[in-house]
Parts: sequence; structure tokens; C-alpha cells
Amino acid sequence: MEFQKLASLYEELEATSSGNKMREVLGEFFAKVPKEDIAIVAYLTLGRIGSDYEAIVLGMAEKSVLKALAQAAGQEQTKVNKIMQETGDAGLTAEKVLHKKPQTLVPLGRLMVREVYDKLHKIAEAGGTGSQEKKAQLLISLLQKATPRGARYVVRILLGTLRMGVGDMTVLDALSLAYTGSKEGKEKLEQAYNICPDVGIIAETLAKEGLKGIEKIEVHVGRPIKMMLAQRVEVLEEVAVKIPGKVVVEGKYDGERIQVHKSKDGIQLFSRRLENITAQFPDLAEQLQKQVQAKELVLEGEVIAVDKDGKPLPFQLLMQRRRKYGVEEYAQKIPVQLKLFDLLYCTGKSFLKESWERRNAKLQDVVKKNKQITFADRIISSQLEEINSFFQEMLEQGYEGIMIKSPQGEYQAGMRGWNWIKWKREYVKEMHDTFDVVVVGAYHGKGKRSGKYGALLCAVYNEKNDMFETLCKLGTGLTDEVLKTLPGQLKKYQLTHQPARLLIKKEMEPEVWFEPAVVVEVLGAELTKSPFHTAANGVALRFPRFIKFREDKKAEQATTTREIEQMFIK
Repeated sequence: MEFQKLASLYEELEATSSGNKMREVLGEFFAKVPKEDIAIVAYLTLGRIGSDYEAIVLGMAEKSVLKALAQAAGQEQTKVNKIMQETGDAGLTAEKVLHKKPQTLVPLGRLMVREVYDKLHKIAEAGGTGSQEKKAQLLISLLQKATPRGARYVVRILLGTLRMGVGDMTVLDALSLAYTGSKEGKEKLEQAYNICPDVGIIAETLAKEGLKGIEKIEVHVGRPIKMMLAQRVEVLEEVAVKIPGKVVVEGKYDGERIQVHKSKDGIQLFSRRLENITAQFPDLAEQLQKQVQAKELVLEGEVIAVDKDGKPLPFQLLMQRRRKYGVEEYAQKIPVQLKLFDLLYCTGKSFLKESWERRNAKLQDVVKKNKQITFADRIISSQLEEINSFFQEMLEQGYEGIMIKSPQGEYQAGMRGWNWIKWKREYVKEMHDTFDVVVVGAYHGKGKRSGKYGALLCAVYNEKNDMFETLCKLGTGLTDEVLKTLPGQLKKYQLTHQPARLLIKKEMEPEVWFEPAVVVEVLGAELTKSPFHTAANGVALRFPRFIKFREDKKAEQATTTREIEQMFIK
């Protein structure tokens, strides 16, 4: 398939403000894509050349891209830089520069989708001495074959700034429309995606084998499984209604949730965002290799920073381990402990459909604990007093709260089911709950905040409709330091128009739009009816206060509309 066809699609999607229209346009296009190209097209449409867990880094800065662009177009660098200053967008700059290229520079043949994909992979793989020059030459060869419009999207994909508003669920909807004729196949696609979060594999399997092939997709060690989520209750007494009889009560930790994969290739660690973070925890990987007594395993746990006595340290300190350089130094400076709480797969057998009791028995059998690798603190009880006492004990030890689980419950990958219930410190405060919300806009500051963002417009995620719905304006709790870093942190996601998957009322329109990407945790006083916000058909969060950035969460992992509905009804 010619890349120009894909570029035309992207231009149409960029101009589409309706999420439903976007799915229809994508579905019609996917139906015409050759089966051998559908995986590539699915990746590129998400602005990627692979799945998140593959950790592919293209490694070209904007300055290097503009330099390559000048060479490809036979233009002076100063002219290219001037156009960049005018547009503020490297993609639009590429399009304008190539429109102005000398007539003697004719396109070197037709640019195909597969060539774009293959050369972007070669750019990512280039390393060592002379790698930047090699990357530049590969990009130049792409730009010399691209149309001006095609160049716009090649550059945006390369720099991670495609920003069309298409998400993974949007692609699954469109694939269902393309290959089953309706959205009815979406449920099976989503079930498969929860254990194989790779749109390329899903797309190619559906195109070549249909829904029957999708149903055969299984757990694969080295490919992360979407993590199960927990429900909330208003009062602790409600637990007995949702999970009658004895329940498993575990500590809930203020750390980073990690999925551990062990195979013949060694240990791999994946974050909640499904990113490979093994390199950030070399000490943990080394200990797991020693302590896990099985050839193939998928485990889950929470990694927390601890002091010399093994007591928990704040989440923000743990996040300092998220770095490219000085990893070994910080491994010594900030020791960690992994609290394991689940087993999902063991040497040829999936445990996803097994009860917690069977999963835990296997976990205890195959892991030899030590100071760094241990199990979640736990009791099993049906007595509310005992559950609450354990909750208070966890708080006293510096933890976040408790997780309450059904002993008979299976592991519901990617779902928020009643097999798990969370109960946190904030739930018993006057300001009784925390929310993970997505930044979708900003308002310019006044007075002391002049020249900065004064407030952020935040939204929650509607899983059913694959849309973001506004919940609150956030201005409280943003320190001078946070306000100073916000423009730079959000610049990558800034848009000139409303995101396609955002449901918003005119009264709340911000002065600056952002692609839904950055998640922040806020503490709120109460939920109330609002004529201005769109979450749960008009619910707003009163007096939200910024707590921290949730770098470990994607936008689609934020608090959901369904959760807001459940809390508001109560």
C-alpha cells in the first residue's frame, strides 16, 4: 500500500472532531488495506512502529530531523528553521519545505507503507559511532520519496507527535467494523487485547483468521497482560454484600505495580503502562532470577522504595529510579522491595481462570522469598472488625490501605470487577477520595500565575464509548515548581483544536487544548451535579487538589465514568 493513501486518511482524521465518525472512517479504510499490511497500518495509526512493551526508541531529536529535512529538500537550514518558528510543528514544516523544493529534485519513486515502517525500525536500531548520521540518511531517503503531505506524517510519527486522537480502543472498534461489519465483534477483540495488548497481532489475526483466530490468542511469556483493576465501595460494610463470607485482605502499597515475566531469556519487568522497565530495576531482576523456582512464569506485585530498616518510602522517591543514566548508583541509593500478590501463568499453563486460592498456592510454591522479594501482607477473614484492624495496621506501617479479594475469584485481565475491592486512607477522610484524571486543557494564569497555566481542565475516561468526559478544573495544590514545569511537560501534547475523543460543553472550553495523555492524581471533596461538565451526564468534582503526577498510568487507565456514576449514586 502506498503511504500517500495513509497520509490522506490521517489528514481526514485530523480534521474529524467526532469520535464515531473517526471510527467509521478508520473502519472503511481498514477494510481496504491488504492483509499483509494491516498490522503495520494499525501501529502507524497509533503513531508507533510496535507495541508499547517492545520499548522501541527512535532516538531522533527535532533539531536532527530539521537538519535532515533541509538536506532532503535542498534548502538552506536557516530557511527551514524560520518555517519551523512560524508553524511550531515539525510535520507542517516538512510539508511546507517540500512544497518549496527545487524542481530538479523529483520524488525517487513511490513511498510504500512497508518502507516507512522498515526504515523507521532501522532508525530505531541504529546505534554506536556514526549512528546519528545513519539515522539522518535513512530519514532523508524517506523524505525524498514522500509527497509533502506524506512527509508531514512521517516526521510526526518519528517524533511521537501524530496526535490525531486515535487510541487503542478506537482501533479495535474500527477493526470490528472492517472485518465483522459492526461493533459486535469488539467484545471478543477486547478480551483478546487484554491478554495480548498488541494491536498489530490483533489486527493481523483478525484479517487472516477472523474471530475464530482471535479466540485462540493465549498468554505469551514476554508479552505483558493488561492488569486487573479494583472496584471501590462507599463504606467498608459494603464489602460483605459484594463478596460474601471470608475475604482475602492484603496491604495496598504506594509504589509501582509490576508484572514479572520469566523465560529462558531471563527476567522482564513491565509497568502498569505495559512498558518494559527491566533496565530501571537491575537489582530486582537479579534477585527474581535467583528466587523464582520455575522456568516460565508471569507474576504480579508492587515494588516500593524502602529505607535501611525495610520501612516504606514515598512514591516520588521510587520514581527517581525511572532514569536512563546512573541506574546502578540509584539502585544503591534507593533500595526497593517487591511485594508479590499474584501468579498468572506457570510453565505452559494459564492461571487467569483459576481461583485466587489456586493462584496463590502456586505462587507460594514457586517463589522463595527473601528480604527484597516477598509476599503481600495478608489476612483471611469474614469479620469487619478484623478487616478494619488490619487496615489500621497497614496505615500505621506507612502503607496506602488494603485490597480485599474474593478467594474464589478469577483474574479478570484488563477489567474492573468485584473480585477485587480497594480501601484507601483517603476514603475515611473528610475529603474522602482520590481520582486519577487526565489533563485535556489549560487556562492562562493571572496575577501571581501570569505567564503560566493558572488551571488545568481534567477529564475521566468513558470505557464504553472510548471518550474522555470533563470532571473538574484543577488549580489548587499546584506549587510554584509544578507550575514552572507544566508548559514544558505538556508541550508535546498541545493541540490547535479540540481532541476528537473529548466530550465537552462550550462553557468549559480551555484556552489551550491537549491530547489526553498526562494523568494526575487529585483529592476531591465531593461529587455534585453540574450543568457544565460532561462526566457521567453532568457530574463535577468539587475542590479538587493536585497530589502528584501519575507517570505510571496511561490516559485510558484513569478513573472511569462508571466509577464516577457509582460513587455519585451513593
